Amino acid sequence: MLDQTETKSYGDFIPRNLRPLIDRAIPHARAQISGSPVVAIGLASSGQTFFGVNVELPGVPLNYSIHAEQFLVANLALHSELQLKGLAISTNGYYFQAPCDHCCQFLKEVRDMSDTIVVITDPTGQSGTFKPFSTLLSQESISRENVLRFLELSYNSIGFIDSSLYMDICINSGCNHLNCRALRAATMSYAPYSTCPSGVALIDRRGKVYSGVYMESVAHNSSLGPVQAALVDFVVNGDGQEFKEIVEAVLVERKCGGLSQEGIARMILEKIADPDCIFRVLHCKNN
Repeated sequence: MLDQTETKSYGDFIPRNLRPLIDRAIPHARAQISGSPVVAIGLASSGQTFFGVNVELPGVPLNYSIHAEQFLVANLALHSELQLKGLAISTNGYYFQAPCDHCCQFLKEVRDMSDTIVVITDPTGQSGTFKPFSTLLSQESISRENVLRFLELSYNSIGFIDSSLYMDICINSGCNHLNCRALRAATMSYAPYSTCPSGVALIDRRGKVYSGVYMESVAHNSSLGPVQAALVDFVVNGDGQEFKEIVEAVLVERKCGGLSQEGIARMILEKIADPDCIFRVLHCKNN
């Protein structure tokens, strides 16, 4: 796992200092389909640096891949960071590029992202500049105001439709039971547009649990599904394991008329997890 405790200031967030971090993060990328690893390094409001990498899922269409920028935001959420102050994206540590249009729309869901400084260099890497994220947005970029944003504390007041499931839910928030972790992820998910929160918990052969929350973009196609968010946790904290080590998964979602994560989650897990992976879906309703 990449060390995430290095403190940076704006003055230190320059290509020369970022190259060692890029070099250390690149091996964590999983770009076996495209062959093009991408790393995103983010400066959080706490002063710590965090990484994101692109993750392509074996046997799954590339449009379900995790972009490095999406990975970075999910990683920030895992560590309860509140803001992204600086962003640098590179494939080699020498040339730093702007986020793609897909990820620009996703990043717009982060509060105060307009003021985030993005590191950009020319193709040779010899000269660079800092640009506010707001200058990278196209005029067609979609925006909605007065909604919850990524990295802000959220709570969806939902409960199991099958009340008997509460017999197995722990009061202790630090437990490693799949039902508990998936329910907790669903209550913390970001779904202000569909109002269909969901969360996923995974367990590997060693009994270690990983979880992820649904992170919804107003543009819809740039949203990050809960199973992909849980895979971010797996890559960050799974000690380099392959996805085949995942042996059980639970999806908790609010039963909505227009949106369900079940089909996509099932399809992804059937392709990447252990062939005998157990997948369960637990439905919730608003309390």
